[in-house]
Amino acid sequence: MLRNVLNICCAHIKHPNVNLTTRRLMAGHSKWANIKHLKAEKDEYKAVLFAKILRQIRLAIQEGDSVDPALNSMLRSEIDKAVKQNVPFDTIQNTLRRFQNNKMQFTKHRLGIQYKKNVFVICIINTNNFSGFKMDATAMIKKSGGIFVDVTHIFEDFGWIRARLAEVVLYPKSQTFEEKVFEDAIEFGAEDVKVVDCSSRTVNFKCDPTYLTALCKRLQINGYTVEKSEHIFYAHDPVKLTSELHDAYQVFLKKLQILPGVENIYDNVKE
Repeated sequence: MLRNVLNICCAHIKHPNVNLTTRRLMAGHSKWANIKHLKAEKDEYKAVLFAKILRQIRLAIQEGDSVDPALNSMLRSEIDKAVKQNVPFDTIQNTLRRFQNNKMQFTKHRLGIQYKKNVFVICIINTNNFSGFKMDATAMIKKSGGIFVDVTHIFEDFGWIRARLAEVVLYPKSQTFEEKVFEDAIEFGAEDVKVVDCSSRTVNFKCDPTYLTALCKRLQINGYTVEKSEHIFYAHDPVKLTSELHDAYQVFLKKLQILPGVENIYDNVKE
């Protein structure tokens, strides 16, 4: 054993530069590989994010029935969000031109998934080719340990809208902003309302999910800018995952998130 150690030491003394250079090269190679890997992940995330933002612009055009941001507050809000996320302005303009005369309609779909034993997922998809999406998604989901199931009994659902009342909207001085908002909520058919910020006149409305689109339009007609609307699913009994299952689920979740058309994912996993 001692002889072997001495031989190894002598080899390093005879050829010190060879091993040192090799180690440096290997360390550099490892660092370069890590940089490439991180850049690839970042580029993939950016591509998925941009695709989702552009889909939201397309949906805003469809729901607001106009490619003019001045006439479509939902579109104006989505364009503002796109700019904040550093989507190139040329890309936004090309998207508006492409959809101006395009009659292709996106439709919203919902998929229920059971992952492993006790994780239940609702996946919201916006696409013009749902059968194609499901065909592409099925192989990945099954390979990861998931199956399609009905999970509606696991969740409570409701419509949620964040809106901002324009400053030009006047109401009696005897009426406070909160009173104005509550009165509007009752009149427009919302189930609940919460003032987020009085200074910016930002409000959250809650409604029956089937009334979500209609309430958005009602708010816009009456001086509100809809900044975001969502059909939300909230798990009745969230579950805590083991460390091993949590890590495996995060890998599955990432694969699900990058599927073209996926907008939102809800699950029963406790944070």
